[in-house]
Amino acid sequence: MSRSHRVDISGLLGGGRQVMLVDDEVPIEEFEGTRFANAAKVHLQLRYVDRLLHIEGTVDADALGICDSCMENVDRDIHVDIDERLDPHADREGDPFGESNVLSGNRLDVADLAQQLVLSAMPMGLRCSENCKGLCGMCGANKNVTPCSCADTGPDEIHSHGGAEA
Repeated sequence: MSRSHRVDISGLLGGGRQVMLVDDEVPIEEFEGTRFANAAKVHLQLRYVDRLLHIEGTVDADALGICDSCMENVDRDIHVDIDERLDPHADREGDPFGESNVLSGNRLDVADLAQQLVLSAMPMGLRCSENCKGLCGMCGANKNVTPCSCADTGPDEIHSHGGAEA
């Protein structure tokens, strides 16, 4: 049975509370070959200030995937600091992809917020390290593990070895 990750913020919006604390663990869905084996840890402080919902806190997730350069497994910690202001009165029907799409009436969808923040913090491609040497284009050896015996040729030299010259 799945838990709901929607938080009732009507007390904040009505002026009854000054601060609401949210500590939750929410699943992050797989995205473009990157999966999240463990639930993301979400710590939030919610305030209603100047007719805006002010969200401060952190989201921590563990991304698992394959290095785009050397094809080895990658386990990367993703940390997101949150400092967002959302208009709880915005017309979400007219703009379902707008900045307040994590709000539905008096409810904040913590799982959707965490999903969006984690995915926006992800690098364009996962790499095992900043100085990953990748795979040899000739023999496919992982240059991080062992040097290969192939000549270090550029793309122009590779193409000129076997083809007819014009």
